[in-house]
Amino acid sequence: MKARLIFGKERTSEPIIASVILRTKAPINILRAEVDEGTGEVLVEVPDDKAESAISAFKQMGVDVHVGWFIEILREKCIDCGHCITVCPVEAISTQSDLTVEIDQDKCVNCGVCVDACPTRAIKLSE
Repeated sequence: MKARLIFGKERTSEPIIASVILRTKAPINILRAEVDEGTGEVLVEVPDDKAESAISAFKQMGVDVHVGWFIEILREKCIDCGHCITVCPVEAISTQSDLTVEIDQDKCVNCGVCVDACPTRAIKLSE
């Protein structure tokens, strides 16, 4: 399961992820992190069998947790230029036989690189 963790200013200096790993014994994989002295946003992957306890532990520590985010192509805006394919770091975006762009949600790590790269703003991060 993937989850987006959002830390407020009062939490960015605390070892929250390490604490949750120790408490829940969940092997948490950090897929992407943007943390500074003011805010933090981390995309993590947690094994399904440990997800409930890890999410609960994060919430108890004051972390805003979002589960179920995914990348979505807005078909009415997409021109199937393929630029998103060239920037995807995990090769989760490809073309179908009719040359339309598609995203493999199982491979996607929700890094958002394709969102920023899309010239027509046809890709968004959805909940």
